[in-house]
Amino acid sequence: MIIGTHQERDIAIDILCKSFYNVLIPNSINFVVNENGNRYKKLKALMSYQVDLSLLYGKVFLSNDRKGVILFLDNPPQSLKRFYLELKLIFKCIGISNVFKVLKLENLLKKNHPEHEYIHLWLMGVIPEMQGKGAGSQLLNESLQQFRDDFIFVETTTTENLNFYQKNGFAIFNETHQLDYPLYFLKNV
Repeated sequence: MIIGTHQERDIAIDILCKSFYNVLIPNSINFVVNENGNRYKKLKALMSYQVDLSLLYGKVFLSNDRKGVILFLDNPPQSLKRFYLELKLIFKCIGISNVFKVLKLENLLKKNHPEHEYIHLWLMGVIPEMQGKGAGSQLLNESLQQFRDDFIFVETTTTENLNFYQKNGFAIFNETHQLDYPLYFLKNV
């Protein structure tokens, strides 16, 4: 496993874009990526935001073959840098007209976050040709070793991902169906 630095930034973004580009079902990523315009460009803006924020306030891990990436976030404080990244996200991905819709999603997510200290497993992706071959499980388990004493939680929207996380030691602690898709909140056990 490779601990990501700014040098791996573009590789991490590329992996995430490839992982999610053809995933067109209702989920949090597609909720944020504005439907109008160039999907890849907007997806890249979202993934850039997530990688950049994780590099600043969390951890980025890549598989040794650089085919998978996982982002952890450690309760990022408000800062000028974060504000700048959020502005870029609004103008390059979300769009002004969708800001309130996305803020509503963020509020819903925050209401379901644990009240005590935690590490957020924010996003994970494996390039499509490596999915289902154990690469994601290996990367997840290796990266979780970095947080053995921490409470880790993750959100997911699909039963496929729900099953993946449950097979890898996570359990549901909450779920909501307030959007066009289910949201499952899981914790490491």
